[in-house]
Amino acid sequence: MKKKFLVVIDNTKELENAIYFAAKRAKNTKGSLSMLYVVDNAINAQWSKVEHLIEQEETSEAKKICRSWAQKIKNNFSVDTEIIIKLGNRTVEIIKVLKEDKDIRFLVLATSAEGEDPGPIIKSLLSSKMRDLSIPIVLVPGSMNEKDLNSIV
Repeated sequence: MKKKFLVVIDNTKELENAIYFAAKRAKNTKGSLSMLYVVDNAINAQWSKVEHLIEQEETSEAKKICRSWAQKIKNNFSVDTEIIIKLGNRTVEIIKVLKEDKDIRFLVLATSAEGEDPGPIIKSLLSSKMRDLSIPIVLVPGSMNEKDLNSIV
């Protein structure tokens, strides 16, 4: 059974640290990397067709972002990646994916590089959702540089 690392893809700059750490660990352990992108429901749209169109556009953009990361990971680390796109609440979808895929052994998240707030996903998971997790969460400091990451991977 191949060990998988799960990284949640978003538009934060600290995401690069989470991906770097997870890809490097996957390479070193002969594992693979799963990327989860959760598209928010378009709940503010007044009509169903408009809502559906917004969600389609955001899903298309999510696929494009994930494919770009997958190519970078393949080129830089020679690690296989899996792209998972879900629609809904980010925390709920993370828990669902972890329950569905028993090969995922680690959830890798990066903390915010600035301020006191670790980030919305981390805050949400560390609150009431923590009891639903069955794997370790690896928190990679968003302020770390590549040299520091290499020393711990």
